[in-house]
Amino acid sequence: MTTNKHRALAKNYLAHLLKGDRNQAIDTILKEVNAGMRLEDVYLDVLQPALYEVGRLWQLDEIDIVIEHYCTAATQLLMAQLFPYALNSQHTGLHMVGCCLGSELHEIGMRMICDLLELDGWDTYFIGAITPGKSLLRTLEEQRPDLLCLSSTMQFGVGQIRDVITDIRANRDLAKTKIMVGGLAFNLNPTLADRVGADATAVNAREAVDVARSIMP
Repeated sequence: MTTNKHRALAKNYLAHLLKGDRNQAIDTILKEVNAGMRLEDVYLDVLQPALYEVGRLWQLDEIDIVIEHYCTAATQLLMAQLFPYALNSQHTGLHMVGCCLGSELHEIGMRMICDLLELDGWDTYFIGAITPGKSLLRTLEEQRPDLLCLSSTMQFGVGQIRDVITDIRANRDLAKTKIMVGGLAFNLNPTLADRVGADATAVNAREAVDVARSIMP
């Protein structure tokens, strides 16, 4: 649950970024994590709202696209420093692959899902943005994950996800792979998950962990 402390931290983090002070922004978050703030709360209640605000400011033409890119890159750098906090010595034996297909550039949400599943004891294989469908299929044949997570922010990415899922279901070695989809496109229309052939959907990384557990055999 988002608290006043989370809101204040998100506001402070963003203020430093908008001033171009990436190091201070990152240090502000690291201090809270070292003091005991949970990683999932940092991701969902601090970083995510801050990035939503960045997107809103850009859409209103109050900041330049360069600033938006700077804030995104700084957050990715922060998440790389936070990843060790996600490592869990208690492994579930479950394995997941997560990526954003085709022309999808928005990968931070998927990275949050991978990190929180890692924290939950999964072994994760984060591929990232603009992953070609054919390359993903080859990776799945090599990795043989229990779960595949796919994300689409823009509506045009839904068709790419549908086509890849169709190919996966037609592959006898991969057909039983559980598939979870998410992102803004699916949040706005939850029925899309069934229409593209996915097993489940989740509105954020916190819910994705619970859903992932629930769909495992």
